[in-house]
Amino acid sequence: MNSYKGLIFIKHGRVGTRSEGPDYFLQTKNGDYLLQFKDRHPWQPDYELEFFCRMMVEIEGALNDNMLKVERILQIPDHHIPS
Repeated sequence: MNSYKGLIFIKHGRVGTRSEGPDYFLQTKNGDYLLQFKDRHPWQPDYELEFFCRMMVEIEGALNDNMLKVERILQIPDHHIPS
């Protein structure tokens, strides 16, 4: 399990036969990683990741083919972010 730090953001825009829900990403200095916290249907939001949207976080998880399986997520306090 590795640790990743970055900003969580949401992309809307996948179009399919059903109304597709949001995709959650972690933006890091090395690129963007698609996040998966738990199994869900594509049209359902992930409320745990939704809570951390637009926050700087530290995520522990496993990376497989540009998808980061989240095991643990913590917010990085503002005073720890370099200016």
